[in-house]
Parts: sequence; C-alpha cells; structure tokens
Amino acid sequence: MRSVSVRRTATALASALALAGAAASPAAAAPRTIELVNLGDSYSAAFGTGGLQQVEDLPGCFQGTGRDHVDKLASHPRVEVTLDAACAGYETHEVRGLLGEQLVADALAEAGVVTLTMGGNDIGWGRFIEACSAPAEAALGPEPCDAMLAQAPALIDVAAASAAETVAAIDAVSDARIVVLGYPRLFDDRQDSPLLSAERAAQLNYWTDELNAALAAAVEDEDAVFVDVTDRFRGHGVGSAEPWILFDAESEHNLHPTERGYLSGYFPGLLGQVARAR
Repeated sequence: MRSVSVRRTATALASALALAGAAASPAAAAPRTIELVNLGDSYSAAFGTGGLQQVEDLPGCFQGTGRDHVDKLASHPRVEVTLDAACAGYETHEVRGLLGEQLVADALAEAGVVTLTMGGNDIGWGRFIEACSAPAEAALGPEPCDAMLAQAPALIDVAAASAAETVAAIDAVSDARIVVLGYPRLFDDRQDSPLLSAERAAQLNYWTDELNAALAAAVEDEDAVFVDVTDRFRGHGVGSAEPWILFDAESEHNLHPTERGYLSGYFPGLLGQVARAR
C-alpha cells in the first residue's frame, strides 16, 4: 500500500511539528501519537548491551537486554513502539518472513513508521573478520583474507537486492514511513591493534561503506529512507580511545554497538526521521 510522494510530503510537516511539541491553535486537535514498529537484525535488537531475551510470541527471535535507540525513542511522549520484533542474527529474507506472523502484520497495518537494519548477516562479516584478523594472518598468511575480500562485491549486491525485496514487502502491507539504518565502521584504522592490522581494518571499513552505499541505493529505489550513521560513530570503533563498538574477549556479543553507541550513534538519526513521519 505505497503512499504517493505528494501525500507523504504534505503530511510530513504536520507530524514533525506534533513530535516536537509545537504550539497549536485552541481549535486544533491534540498532536497524535506516532505508532512505530521495529524490525531487522541484531543492530536493531540491542545486541551488545547485556544479556539475551526472547521476543514474546516469536520463537527464535532474541534481543539484548540493555537500552538502545528504540528503547529511548519509546520514552518520547509522541511515539508508541507498538512492536519491537528485531531479531539478532536475521538475514534480510528472514526479516521478510516475519511479515507472515499475524502480530507483525497487524502492527504494520497501523504503523506510521517502520525502522530496521538489515543486510550485514547476508554478507557474513564474521567470516571476513576471522580470516583477516591478525592472529589468523600470522598463522595462515594473507591469502585467506584476500580471498574473502574478493567475494565482497558479489555478496553486497545480493544483500542489497534482498533488502529491497524486504522493503517492498513491508510497503505492500503498510503505509508507514520505512526507515532503514546503516552500519557503523567497526574499527579504528589509524593504527594496528591485537585484532587487526591498520591496513586490514581500513579494508573492512571500506567494504562497510560499500554495503551502506548499496543498501541506500536499493531501499531508496523502493521509497524507503536510508540513514547513514557512519559520521556519528566516527572515532569510536574498536581500538579507539572511546569505543562505541563492543569487543571483549569474554563476550559473545562482540562487534555490535554498546549502549552508548546505540543512544549516541543511532538514536539522533532515527529521531529526525520519525519527526518527518506522516
């Protein structure tokens, strides 16, 4: 149920004023609440902020237990998060598959905004990092990493195409403004670290940029909005003095934003898009 551009544009200003608490005339109706549905992968599921919890009525869907950008947005007086169904580990086709769940379909039918991250799991970044890590290269040489990096362009193309299909599927069942958030650069590439050489960190950051660019082009072709968070996370990758990306030898949630990363990196960009919702 795609809304035409004129309709979205005409209603954007009114919603932005309502969300900001702008003054209205005495005869005007009270500002309405924007209903929001959150979908996507672990970067939308507070992964990296604490323990794990299963989403009620969605077996196999897990989220972190700490605060993230969605939790902070839920505290806004003009926003109601009617469903948070982001699932750690989900690929784009699995996010799309959630639309067959009745509680998801019902929430989307009434939503004013849908937010999500997706595409990273389709790429399988963990395999790249494992092959390109300093310990792996010390043991096996550079060839396994080089071979993985050579696969990146094709994997990104497939991920972006699947992300576009997911946006189109959401758009078919909802009039909501669809907001796809990108991924931060994970590493500080200014110097070598025990995990990665500076050269490999820069290469992995480059392919993150390429994934973001491909996702942006693909989802914007389906009338979604893409929010790039790269600048907000700049200087806060693994190996920096103040990392917003978790890397702890004892954690199973590494290479995801910390609570600070979600709240200071993702939240500001998301809030601006919700303010423009219908």
